[in-house]
Order: sequence, then C-alpha cells, then structure tokens
Amino acid sequence: MRAMTAHMVMGFWLSGKGRVIEALRPTRLTRVAWAPLLGALLVGQTPAQIPLQAWVHDPVISGVSISPDGKHIAAISLPDINSVPQITVWSADNLDQPPLRFDLGDKDGGRWKPQSVSWLNNELLLTSGSQTLDASFGGRMIKTFTGNTFVYRLRSITDPKKNRLLDPFVSFYTGQNRARGVSIQNTFPDDPNRVILRVVNADGAPDLYEFDLRSLRSKRVYRGRPGDSLDTDLDGDARLRTRFRGDGDARIEGEIRVKGTDSWQELPAFTAKERQGIQPVGVGPDPNILYVTDNTDREFQVLREYDVRTGSMSSEILFGHPKHEARDVIIGRNKKKFGQLLGFVYDGLYGATAYWIDEDRARLEAALRATFKGKEVTLGSFSNDDRRAIVLVSASNDPGSYYLYDAGRGLVPLGARRPLIDPTQVPETKFVTYKARDGLEIPAYLTVPVRGKAPYPAVVMPHGGPWARDTQRFDTWRNFLADRGYVVLQPQFRGSDGWGQTLWRAGDREWGQKMQDDKDDGGAWLVEQGLAAADRLAIYGFSYGGYAAMASIVRPNPPWQCAIAGAGLAELRTFDKITFGSRFGRDFQNPTIAGLSPLDVIDQASIPIMVFHGDRDQTVPIEQSEKFVDALRKLGKDVQYEEIKDYGHGPSLSTAQQAKVLEILETYLANGCGPGGL
Repeated sequence: MRAMTAHMVMGFWLSGKGRVIEALRPTRLTRVAWAPLLGALLVGQTPAQIPLQAWVHDPVISGVSISPDGKHIAAISLPDINSVPQITVWSADNLDQPPLRFDLGDKDGGRWKPQSVSWLNNELLLTSGSQTLDASFGGRMIKTFTGNTFVYRLRSITDPKKNRLLDPFVSFYTGQNRARGVSIQNTFPDDPNRVILRVVNADGAPDLYEFDLRSLRSKRVYRGRPGDSLDTDLDGDARLRTRFRGDGDARIEGEIRVKGTDSWQELPAFTAKERQGIQPVGVGPDPNILYVTDNTDREFQVLREYDVRTGSMSSEILFGHPKHEARDVIIGRNKKKFGQLLGFVYDGLYGATAYWIDEDRARLEAALRATFKGKEVTLGSFSNDDRRAIVLVSASNDPGSYYLYDAGRGLVPLGARRPLIDPTQVPETKFVTYKARDGLEIPAYLTVPVRGKAPYPAVVMPHGGPWARDTQRFDTWRNFLADRGYVVLQPQFRGSDGWGQTLWRAGDREWGQKMQDDKDDGGAWLVEQGLAAADRLAIYGFSYGGYAAMASIVRPNPPWQCAIAGAGLAELRTFDKITFGSRFGRDFQNPTIAGLSPLDVIDQASIPIMVFHGDRDQTVPIEQSEKFVDALRKLGKDVQYEEIKDYGHGPSLSTAQQAKVLEILETYLANGCGPGGL
C-alpha cells in the first residue's frame, strides 16, 4: 500500500492494462413487473416540455442491493407510476419472474412509507419506514415525521404466504422510550447468522446490539454515550468514538479503544476556532491502524494513517487530491474482499466519488465507463463471490438507471429511477468558474436549456447551508427549471464547503455582503456570456438559499426581477441562537455569522418575492417566513406566500407536496416575477 502512495496523490488512479471485460456487453432489457411504464414515454414526437408528474413521482426503483449469495435483489419500487412505494424482491436468476412485493405495516395497522431496505443475510431483510407525526412537546403541538424499523423473513419469492413480516424492533426500546434509529453496523460473511446493529436510543446515544438471526434475539454489547458518534472494527468491536467537547478550546475529540481492552486513548483533536486538525474516519484492516482526515495548514483535506501502538500519525499522505477534499476509505465487506482496503472517497464534481486501488474494482469501473461514455458509474453492493453486483449509471441530465452486473452473462438492466424523463430532452450541467468583483474565483454549475436560444431568462440558485455545496448529479429543481427554458447557475459562493479553505473562510462574517455579491456577480457573468438578458434574471434558494433570496430584495440596486425564498431565515440572530446552543458551535460557526439581516431593513425591499415554507419544518422555524411576509405586507410590498401542508425542510413523504414546490416555481416565474413574468 505504501508503494502506491506516490502515485495515488498525483491524480486519478489509472487501471492496469488488460483485456476488455467481454461480459460487460449490454444484454437485452429484462422485463420486470413495472417495465410497461417505459412505454408511457411519447414516441415519434418530442414534447415541448416534460410533464410535471415525471419530475415528482417517487422513484420507480431505488435503494437496490443484492443478497450475499447473489440470488436475490431487494429494492424499493413502484408497481405503477401512481402507487405507493413497496419493498420488492426479485430473483436474480430469473428477472422475468414477477417479484415479491409488500407494504410496511405494524400490529396496530399503521402504514409506513418505505425509506430503506438492506440484507441482514440471505433470508432476512432490515427495512425502515416513515410517516407523519403530530405530538405535544412542552405543551406545544409539533408537526414532524417519525420512523420505524422492521425485519422481513424471505422464504419463498413464489409463495408470499411462506414469508413473514416480523414485529417492529420492540426489543430495542426501553420502556416507552423508543429508539431513534436502527441500522446495520457489521455483517460477517463467515458467520451469516450474526450481525451487529447500531441502535440510537432515546437519549441520542449509539448502542451496539449483537443480533442472532436464527433466534432473532439480541443482546447489548456496548452502551454508548449521548452525543457520541461510534465506529467498530471488522470484528464488530466498538473501537472509535468522537464527540464535541466544550471545556477549554472547543473541539471534536476522538478516542480509540485499544484492541482487547477497555482502555480508550485520546486522539489529536479538530479544534473549532482554527477549523483544522484531524478527524477519525474508521479502523483499518489492521486493528492498530486508524484512518483519519487531516486539513492542518492545507487547502484540501487528505487521508493519513494513525498508529494506535505508537500514538503517532504518519507523515506520509495516504491519499489526497489536488482539487478536492479526501473524505473516507472503502473497506471490503463481502466474503471475497472482506477487510481489504479497496479505495478512497473524495468530493468530486459529482459529489462523493470512489477512487479504486483494488485492481478488480478499478478494472470493472473502467470497463463500465467505456460502455457508458460520459456517464457517472457507481458500484453498489457485491455478492460474496464478487461475481454479481449492483451498478448505478447516471449523469447530470439523467436521474439514473440500475443494472445487475453478472460476470457470466454481462449487464442486465433493472430499470430507470424516473423513466418518464428522457435524458436526451434534458440539458447537461457543466462545471464553470467566474470572477467575483474582488477577483476571487467562484466555482459554479451551469445548465443551459436544450430548447430556445440565448439570451434566456435566468435563475441563479444558491444552495443551502451555507457550509455545504452543490454537485453535478441530477438535481430536480435545476433540471426542471432548465426544461422550462431557464438557464440555471448554481454558484459555489464564498462560505461553501468542499472547495478548499480559501473559498470556505472567505465567507466569514460576510452574510448578505460579499457572499451575496458572489450571487449577483454570477448573474452578471451570465449576461456577459450572452446567456441571459440583464432584465430577465431571478434568484431562487432554499434554507440558507432562502435567506439569500430574502437578502437579495433589500440590497441596493438588486439585479433581479424577483426572488423566490423557500424555508429561509429572515433574521441572522435566529441562526446565531441556533449555533450558540453548544460550545463547539459557538467557537466553530457562530463567529462567522454577521452581516445583513433582511427583516431589519425590510423597508428597503424593492423587488417582488415569493415565499414558501413547510408546516412540518423542524429545521428552520416557519415563523421566520411568516414574520418576513407579514412585515412586507404591512409596507405594501409585492409579496406572495404559500404554506405547504405536510412538507418538511425539503422532501416530503407525499409527491403532491413535491409537485407543489415545482408549481410555485413554474407559475411565479412565468407570471409574478417582475412586470409580466420572467
């Protein structure tokens, strides 16, 4: 592994020379139960626009994984386009055979919308579901969402009567205090009847339970501390924990447990004020080696090794990228590759991106990329013998399609996530950069419509966070707006995360000021490039992006015809309170928050704005939008407001709520944005 390091940090891994994998030649489309949906696409005539329903229905297929023995495929799928998602299982040997489908319900008759499905072994599935929840906390009614976890025993795909949905995980609840979440922490290919489950208890502490898949009995093997994150080694032993510490200098502090003992060693910390240091990401195949990220005095974060025996970190970089942040390691979990270091993860243009050092994975991905030129290829779960795997192929203009890779028969299509969206009718998104007015280079994603001609009406769409980022992956809001004829720019403004320390720190105390200049300068850049007209610019954002939209209407001489704010913060003091709630937050993010508070200068509003907010939003209080709108109305300003029922801070359990957001965007931009619409 050390010998590879010099090559790994210089750029992308180049797979070794070898034969082209003949088995990767595409095979015929396998007909599964929902395949007729593909016929719903119009043929012989190109529609002017893709219908709204095509953008908002639940994915036809998602969360796909293969069983350890490679004989079955599990997913969340739709029996038809208007149905509620179901847990679905196919025979991998005979995909023409109708699949097994079932809903998630409990003994009280409640119905849960499936959110995930995973294989515990070849016979047992771990599933989770969500539903709305109205509950009283402290005398106040809170509208939110709740989840539950179930086990399903699969005995026969042809005779559903032989299968059994087991009760929710009541054994993991303490009295009336319900667990907040259950997930698989470890599986053991050599012991398929044993798993380690991670259970976040009612106090927010991560507990570990050993779950016997024959008796379905569990025992707690580790009691967590509230507020900790927790990781295990390949044996399933609790080995790594991190927590926020507020005594002295606030920091993220990690501890590593010496193998075979109850002794925990303190690790070097990530300090809040400096925003740098190391953060542990996992225990290696060698139980004495810990993998950590390190951004100390570096523009981009790298991966290093930490030796538990010596208490020292390697001076040599394990993995780094010249333009992106290194994030994680990839350790083999199936039987053939169990415990092997297979690759690394970095934040690329498409978000989390794998960088393989394992020759088999690198060769397979290279062959897939050659087959699907210009597409993003993601390798999913593998069977124990490595001969079958789930593959997702997507692009900036393609929501993605799943395939079964079979070493014997090649690629077998499983289905498209959104088959009613034709990628040839959706524009590709390109990575660009432009200069802000002070000379800082701003990364951005640009999407130009496939219909019409420049100059187009334009929407500048800042992301949430603000310590976050966009990616080049398919984005419903972005692609929907482009399909409606708008050129869309997603600026990675100063304060964005994942683009290096310089851009990140440049946003400090510049809320609504230089951070906002970056969005205005993005609009000006579109005009300079001839892509947009100066009098046809709008800004739309959600969460922090909603704050940016609110701020845009009260700044002098706004370049926009209108703004749309989703779930925005109207007062910086509210965000100040949120980040002041912990010592780490006070030292880490709170000092960066200063600048323009839109509500304080509401009388300066000079352009129309549409505001919307979900009534189940527990991240940004809906009162923020209500106060902003009320103040605008009292001043006689041009404002419209929509409260969306059963909508949270982003996606809802109902496709009707997703459609509502797109309807707001489409209608307001066309009719309410400036004189006569954008």
